[in-house]
Amino acid sequence: MPQIPLFPLHLTLFPGVALPLRIFEQRYLRLVSETLKSDRGFGVVPIRSGGEVGRADVWPYGLYVRIVDWSQGEEGLLHIQVAGQQRFRIRSTDWAEDGLLLGNVEWLPQAESKPVPEECDGLLSVLDELKQHAAMLPLRFGPVDSADALSWQLAQLLPLEDRVRVELLATDDPLARLADIAANLDRWAKE
Repeated sequence: MPQIPLFPLHLTLFPGVALPLRIFEQRYLRLVSETLKSDRGFGVVPIRSGGEVGRADVWPYGLYVRIVDWSQGEEGLLHIQVAGQQRFRIRSTDWAEDGLLLGNVEWLPQAESKPVPEECDGLLSVLDELKQHAAMLPLRFGPVDSADALSWQLAQLLPLEDRVRVELLATDDPLARLADIAANLDRWAKE
């Protein structure tokens, strides 16, 4: 079972989505340095309780990311851009001496690519509208060329509860994710 460094955030990141991060804590500066030197990635995991600074209790699912760009900011912060790749489940955690969270993880299967079903045209319209409103967000999205991409991008942009986001991240089948998202949209429409 591989052990990877974990970066807890008050955000669930999904495959195919890129996110900028500002790095200032020593443990994460070390993580980025080692990641860049070894050409490996690390895990981004959503926080269940606690904060991004210090120790946090995390949800059991996360996303392996790779650094796709970086720069040194004027204020001494390190700016990196990460792209989400492979989902994982955390089997156990440990802490490094400097407080970096480490996770023993199990890789979740990548679903076979499926086209966006015709009955999801409404969800495509919702995504287009969300992207217009989210233009100010620092997230970057690829093209919607599959049911996977549609489900991940909707999950990233919709105002979902953390528990729901984590359940979507844990779901292997993109059509099941889209059905869950559609059910949530129907529920919100009735509220």
